[in-house]
Amino acid sequence: MRGSYKKRAPSPVYSSPNQLSFEGFETPFEQQLDLNNRWVFLARNIPWDRIVGVYDKVFSSAEGRKPLSGRLVLGSLMIKHLCKLSDR
Repeated sequence: MRGSYKKRAPSPVYSSPNQLSFEGFETPFEQQLDLNNRWVFLARNIPWDRIVGVYDKVFSSAEGRKPLSGRLVLGSLMIKHLCKLSDR
């Protein structure tokens, strides 16, 4: 019997929060976000394009799997530290 091949999920792709959007084409999830929520406020006020640009330069390689989105990685670390969570 051959070894089974598992199809891996694609890596998330970074999309800029400054990307143009069309009014009326928001997903239901986007329409329900509370702009006063601390996480929404924080996400809107972080200069993601600059930060992810630096992250992508450091973690770019032609070998191996593509790195995770810089926004995903750095956002997760920020949440971990702001909530005082352990590495476990």
